[in-house]
Amino acid sequence: MKKIVLLSLIAVTVISAGFTTVQLMDGCDKRALTENCKKKLDDFKYDSQKYSKINYLDHDQKLEIEVPVFIGEKYRMIFNTSYLPKGIVISVYTKSKDSKKREAIYTTKNEAEGTKVYVFDAPHVRNMYVDYDVPTYASNPKLSGCVVFMVGYK
Repeated sequence: MKKIVLLSLIAVTVISAGFTTVQLMDGCDKRALTENCKKKLDDFKYDSQKYSKINYLDHDQKLEIEVPVFIGEKYRMIFNTSYLPKGIVISVYTKSKDSKKREAIYTTKNEAEGTKVYVFDAPHVRNMYVDYDVPTYASNPKLSGCVVFMVGYK
């Protein structure tokens, strides 16, 4: 019985040490990103957030996240890209990437150079889809980063 408890304790220690190493290696401070986003909510109530780790590949990527919304509510979206290299474009659409009738309602292409935190007050829509357009990084395919986006409502 003592051996089982000892082996279990060792296994838990090794597993938790592995997770800590992974968090430190990717260089992203999820807590700091989240706290920074919360400050930008102002009078909006916190609804949800999504932390995404992005691994760059030797080809372009389009990553999409569906954001559930309720009709009649006002929404604010905050994107913190402090731990992303330049080049990623974030866009918000009314329909998924499979739809031919999708409409862009926001994009970071039009924002000032060097901006790391983006705040977007969404119009009244039935659906929202967040797309991350990730460019090719063939020179360094092991490059990675992370982004947090938070949603608030009122």
